[in-house]
Amino acid sequence: MDRLESLRSEEEDRAESATAGVLLDQLEEVEQRLLAFGEALGGTADTVTDLPFTEEAGLDHMPEPLYVRHDTEMLNQVTSWLLQDQHIGLVSPYGTGKTAFREIVLRDLSKHEGFVITHLDNPRETTPRKLYQTVLTAAYAAGYSIDQRNYSQVRDGIPWATAEAKDAVHEIVRRVREDEKTLLLVVDEIEVLEADLLSPLQVAGDAGVRLFLTGTPEGKRRVAEIRGTLDSRLRYYEGIDPFSPDDVAEYAARSLAYFRDEPYEGQAPDLFTRAAIEDIHERTDGNPREVRIECRELFTRAAFVWYRTGQDISRIQITPELRHRRFGMGR
Repeated sequence: MDRLESLRSEEEDRAESATAGVLLDQLEEVEQRLLAFGEALGGTADTVTDLPFTEEAGLDHMPEPLYVRHDTEMLNQVTSWLLQDQHIGLVSPYGTGKTAFREIVLRDLSKHEGFVITHLDNPRETTPRKLYQTVLTAAYAAGYSIDQRNYSQVRDGIPWATAEAKDAVHEIVRRVREDEKTLLLVVDEIEVLEADLLSPLQVAGDAGVRLFLTGTPEGKRRVAEIRGTLDSRLRYYEGIDPFSPDDVAEYAARSLAYFRDEPYEGQAPDLFTRAAIEDIHERTDGNPREVRIECRELFTRAAFVWYRTGQDISRIQITPELRHRRFGMGR
């Protein structure tokens, strides 16, 4: 409560002084209230992006298991295909956890001695030579090299001619395979890949690079229509399971525990009532991205209720009714 009173005093002082602008003042006040609410809940946040339910895939601190650990069938199947040295396609609608799982694959397998792993950035803007360069750069970082005497012009270890870069991929993969390792290339958003990139992908796969492609069902259809031979080489897992109500509750509890720097040990999400969990599930159909957005919105509303009422933090709960409450900046 000391933090809350201090915050109100600071706002009163600012109100008496000249304003920097209505929107700027609003941004600062809302940010401070949200951070104070997070502190009252037992966490530490320097910015609002450190608060619960703001996790984004691709950020170093993003706890990916919040999003995909619930689908054990998918995890088991994809793991078995990795062990069997298969080309993999993970297909699911937007917001279901593909990007989060991509991050798990990149981070976990980069620590596995049996894999040399790389990721194709900006698939919309990648050329065949850049694709081969991505593979070669990852192998170089893992300690492998090509015999540059076999190539007419090499810049930073990459043959300048696309045809020679392709030959270099064959050479480098052979060296990786000799060590009984797998060179894995992860490519996401296959639905936006340029058509002329599908052939080089197949070339890399035929050379021994294992492919891990992710995208929407439309992406799978597109690959099949444009490059049927590549499509036939992929083992597809279709449809990451949505969250169940219990999964929503676990996600909320894990996000809060992560924010507090506490271990998750099966505890309930103390800020949310069971009715709120059920309501979130019903409104989102269990789509993980939509669940996160709903939880974040309700968290924000709870912060304003806490500020306006001055209640002890232990009495603040998120209920379905909170969604319909109107709130403003005043007390």
